[in-house]
Amino acid sequence: MDRRAFSLSLLGLLASTALVRAEEAVFLDYTRDTLDNAYDQRVWAPDAQQIIARYARDSEEVRKRFPPRTERYGSREAETLDIFAPAGARALPVMVFIHGGAWRALGSKDASAPAPTFIENGCLYVALNFDNIPAVRLPEMVDQCRRAMVWIAGNIAAFGGDPGRIYLSGHSSGAHIAGVLLTTDWAAHGGAPDLVKGGLVMSGMYDLYPVMLSARSSYVKITPEELAALSAMRHLDQVRCDMIVVNGDRESPEFKRQSQVFASALAGMGRLTARLELAGKNHFEVPEALNDPASAVSKATLQMMKG
Repeated sequence: MDRRAFSLSLLGLLASTALVRAEEAVFLDYTRDTLDNAYDQRVWAPDAQQIIARYARDSEEVRKRFPPRTERYGSREAETLDIFAPAGARALPVMVFIHGGAWRALGSKDASAPAPTFIENGCLYVALNFDNIPAVRLPEMVDQCRRAMVWIAGNIAAFGGDPGRIYLSGHSSGAHIAGVLLTTDWAAHGGAPDLVKGGLVMSGMYDLYPVMLSARSSYVKITPEELAALSAMRHLDQVRCDMIVVNGDRESPEFKRQSQVFASALAGMGRLTARLELAGKNHFEVPEALNDPASAVSKATLQMMKG
């Protein structure tokens, strides 16, 4: 074999080896490309943008019908929350909602639509606002939400809420944050150990290890220690309340797996109130179940809050 033929053969071997390596599994049976797709819900929901626009439109309509009280829980511009309460509210259970948006989009103004389900059924509804990436890092986002929860516990009675009956919900990246808060040692953050009485997590991520192997690591910058601290599955010893776990049956396989693993762990602890997979619903449609008081999600949630 002459030098040119040998060089071409060697280049071909190297290219073939690189291709094999590129197709090697990086997590379970996922290659890097398939894992990226598994954590990109827009691949699985082509109408995502229209649904997200619907969040804002429906929320605006609700805000016209039921103007909220906007209060500040911190000094940063984004550290506000919207409180929706029925007339004459007094010592009512409180549902706090953490919006999604891949940790880098949306806000409380996009999360008003579920309010009527709660205020028309004798509850308060609170939509949290906080900074998104890149204004802050993920650990700071979680810290903002923790401080908001402590503020709510200390102040919600003035708005007709019962500080002894605070519940927490979230969707997508908001469900991730809710999961972290639901596995928080509240005494270490200035709150009562049982600050949160129950949780509803929808289409969330409860272990960040595979998430950080995907393309999301390009904008979510955390250390290995922060990854562990911000993974609810690694802090199940801190669970102090029952939870409802929800996802849609048209979500990506990784979001389904994350929900199933988290629900199974809670069930084994006797902490799973309900496990719901919504037929025909993609990732972005799931939180809209809370807009309908007759949905299975709303019924299970209201029962948890009033049971």
